Amino acid sequence: MYNNLAQSEKYFLCDKTVMTESSTDPFFAELTQGYIETEIAEIRKYLTDWDATSYLSVSHNILDHAQRKNLDCLKFLRKAHNFNKKGAIRIPKKGYRWDDSAIYRKGNEYLIVRPNEFGIEKIVTYGVNYD
Repeated sequence: MYNNLAQSEKYFLCDKTVMTESSTDPFFAELTQGYIETEIAEIRKYLTDWDATSYLSVSHNILDHAQRKNLDCLKFLRKAHNFNKKGAIRIPKKGYRWDDSAIYRKGNEYLIVRPNEFGIEKIVTYGVNYD
């Protein structure tokens, strides 16, 4: 696999999935549709912060959550990336819930994370509660 990657132009890692410039993840194509190259580069950078969870890909996860929350995908990714865990309430305070996730709440915003195989917390979703 790595020999093939060495021959490809560019690549990046995205949670167990190696995405190359020529990869055909239809969800990534949909996620980046209509964005300019600099925005696509920004999207790629943010994808490394996310976990696919039960979705087919990280891009699929982001598309679904952004659409359900009625947000532009890049704006959604920026908000999740800029969520400041400092001062947020973590549930549970230590460890993870029964589903291997933890929730950070700050004001009306929340960020749900899950550790990857290396113990690094990856974003499952981001949201805002409007009560």
